[in-house]
Amino acid sequence: MADWSDLRDELDRWQHAGLRPRLWWRDDDAQAVTPALDLLLSQSDRHGVPVHLSVIPEGLHPDLAPRLDRAPRAWVLQHGLRHRNHEPKGSPASEVGATRPLPDQVADLRRGWALLAGAGLPRLLPALVPPWNRIGDETRARLPDLGYSYLSSYEGRGDAAPVPGLFHLDAHLDPIRWKKGNVFRGAHKMLDMLIDHLAQRRTGAPAHPVGLVTHHLQTGDDIWAFTDRLFAETAGLWHDLPALRQEA
Repeated sequence: MADWSDLRDELDRWQHAGLRPRLWWRDDDAQAVTPALDLLLSQSDRHGVPVHLSVIPEGLHPDLAPRLDRAPRAWVLQHGLRHRNHEPKGSPASEVGATRPLPDQVADLRRGWALLAGAGLPRLLPALVPPWNRIGDETRARLPDLGYSYLSSYEGRGDAAPVPGLFHLDAHLDPIRWKKGNVFRGAHKMLDMLIDHLAQRRTGAPAHPVGLVTHHLQTGDDIWAFTDRLFAETAGLWHDLPALRQEA
């Protein structure tokens, strides 16, 4: 299993090849200022790493906007409307899934965007992170018409074919093993995953970024310790979505 020296070796291979990997960070389910959110923003500031907060619009607390005003590296993405599942029992959860009537989805997305725009959140991007990382193909194709320029889910969930006008950038690394009771995958497993993604890009498509997704409300001390070390070991490699889109 990989350790930190293996990560440094992989980064050295990139440097010797005259290449530079690109990483990005998304955190889901923000609605209010909490100790966990403060800790996340503290790590972002301390390491100079941009963080992209996917914010649930309905129930948004008024304390979030002024807190993010003091977090210049925090960007805001739309996380559906209510984070409510509308798929039939037994089907994978989604708020904007294939079986729900499209007009209902559109109404929810527009309502969610209006709530975020009206809250005065700084660095708000026209970006959708579908709850549970799942979105119906028809809905996905309509996003540019609804004003969205960005889409982020999780690698392997749904269609990834290009949609004109939509910058689709998924996450690839989740430190939580959800089916095991929200426990940490472990540093060795996370490093295995990261190094595998980096090696694939170094030998194939180096321009394609690797995404980390966290959930600050479910993050324990072991994960915070891992991300703190990760950001230190990969200093200068983290980017925000507008910069990644410009460089694509």
